[in-house]
Amino acid sequence: MSIQGHIAHDAVERKLASHRLWLEGAAEGQPASFAHTNLFGSDFSGQDLREVDFGGADLQGVRFIGCNLTRAIFAGADLCGASFRGATLEEADLTGTQLVGTVFEGADLRGVSLRGASGLPSKNDSQAAFAGTSVNFAGARMHRANLKGAKLDQARMAQTDLTGANLERANLRRASMSGVILRNANLVSADLSDADLSDSLATGADLSGAQLDGATMDRANLIGARLRDVDLSKVDTSNARLAPPADIVAAEVQRTLVEHDRWVRSDGKRGSRASLDGVDLTDADLRGLNLSGADLRGVIMHRALLTDALLVLADLSGADLSLASLARCNLSGAILSGANLSRADLTDAILTAAPLLSSHGENVGRKQETRLNGANLTGAVLDGVKLDEARLEGVPPKKLRSDQ
Repeated sequence: MSIQGHIAHDAVERKLASHRLWLEGAAEGQPASFAHTNLFGSDFSGQDLREVDFGGADLQGVRFIGCNLTRAIFAGADLCGASFRGATLEEADLTGTQLVGTVFEGADLRGVSLRGASGLPSKNDSQAAFAGTSVNFAGARMHRANLKGAKLDQARMAQTDLTGANLERANLRRASMSGVILRNANLVSADLSDADLSDSLATGADLSGAQLDGATMDRANLIGARLRDVDLSKVDTSNARLAPPADIVAAEVQRTLVEHDRWVRSDGKRGSRASLDGVDLTDADLRGLNLSGADLRGVIMHRALLTDALLVLADLSGADLSLASLARCNLSGAILSGANLSRADLTDAILTAAPLLSSHGENVGRKQETRLNGANLTGAVLDGVKLDEARLEGVPPKKLRSDQ
């Protein structure tokens, strides 16, 4: 469909006024659609544009700075040179968009679709002014974003959080990704040739079949990452972490964990409860481990992998779980009072109350809430987490925003 002529400013304002009424539930309101229109150079900064349809529109150079664009539609739009700096685009549809020189710096792009989007110049002469300018996602929050097949050659993604994102077959050649977070991300068959991945965190990521020729991997953390069919012969990994340090889970700790597993499985009849007070388990791979009921007070699990682990009724008070991966972890009834969970990934973690059992394994009719009072949840990923049964005294409400 061809692009319509440029819409007059007053016509745009009338549509948006009606759209605001629609968002408020007023009968006279109408959802706004600017699909396949020409809004070149317009300034929408700071406006509430939730669910507005911009599909297929010419939005070159448009300013969406600080806008609320939750679930807005941009599919097929030309966004070259547009600025979304600091905007909210949760679950927005940017499928197949043109992104030459587009700025998403510091934006909230959680759950956004960027499938097939391209930051590479097309044959369109109107994009010539933006040629040589890379799309900028620096510092953006892109948890669970879908970038499958996106063409983002030389993209700027320093400090971008792509936890759980889908980057399958994405072109990220020569991308600047220093400090990027790729925990549990899907990078199957992605092209990361000559990309800067220094100081990146890709624990638990799937890089099967990915191209990494010439990539910079200084201080990159790929512990627990899947590297099947990846040729590392042309990559300097001497300063990267591909596996936990050999002594990270010492023999004594291993024995403690084995004995604890026996204790849990036998309902306390065999083995012994783990007590790892203050033990340093930084970067440890503890995926799927059963640590239910363990005494883990003050334990250091910075960047640890605890995906699918069982920590029911475990005592983690004062523990350091910063940047840890706790996706799908069962924390029912766990004590996390005063714990540091800053920037931890708690996607789909279970934080419901847990039934208390007697020494004979019988339900005593009481439950213990998961205790998060005084915990630090700054920057934590809480997508899919239900907190209605958890104790949250001392945790600022603004730290608890999630995509439930």
